[in-house]
Amino acid sequence: MKKKVMAALLTGMALTMAGCGNAIPDMTDEQFQAVGEYTAMLLLSHDVNYRSRLVDIETLTVEDVVGPSGQPTPVPTATPIPEKPGMDPTDDTPVVDLTQGSETQNKVSLEEALGLPGQLTLSYTGYEILASYPQDASEEYFTVDAGEGNQLVVLHFDLQNQGDGTETADTMGQNLLVRVSVNGNTSVSLTTLLENDLMLYREGLNPGETRDVVFLAEFDAGSLLDVVSVELNVKNGDKNATIQLK
Repeated sequence: MKKKVMAALLTGMALTMAGCGNAIPDMTDEQFQAVGEYTAMLLLSHDVNYRSRLVDIETLTVEDVVGPSGQPTPVPTATPIPEKPGMDPTDDTPVVDLTQGSETQNKVSLEEALGLPGQLTLSYTGYEILASYPQDASEEYFTVDAGEGNQLVVLHFDLQNQGDGTETADTMGQNLLVRVSVNGNTSVSLTTLLENDLMLYREGLNPGETRDVVFLAEFDAGSLLDVVSVELNVKNGDKNATIQLK
């Protein structure tokens, strides 16, 4: 069908050229093909849905296609526009985490992280691994029991008042996050009703007075068979204290 349409168009063009007093030129196969391509492009130019990306068809003539010497003229092609140098935003552009480092942590002493007055000091005295604490408590005292397969790690500190007046240790109003690490395994400190639990502690100490206070954490019993390292981390807002205990 396309060949018939092409032949009819070529015949019409030939008659038109003859009517104008021009002799019908003898064309080679290449010239004939070039005229055919021009005719097809001319038809496409009248298609409302067609948009040429190469050249304005209406500005072309037969001479532009065949050439004044009778030789086919190469059809112009579009030259790709070189991309601007730079990185592909989807592959090469580095992603910057703007939230990293946005929260500043001030490294402070354990006393400062707990919000204790300047005259109160804490001294680490050791740890215990127990199924229940305290072990020697009578029925009238509150006790903490480890869950099945677990044990408690109890960290002991001496809280001492080195000032000349009475000082009150109060951690109840603090926003504390306390973590205990044993052999690289970390557990959040328990919050109990024990009188000497530093997580919820409010007591006044006289000058020179010392009290035994503790942090408790629960671990799988198998992870406590051979204790190599013990670490305590206390965070209170932007305050951060990390103490290597063993």
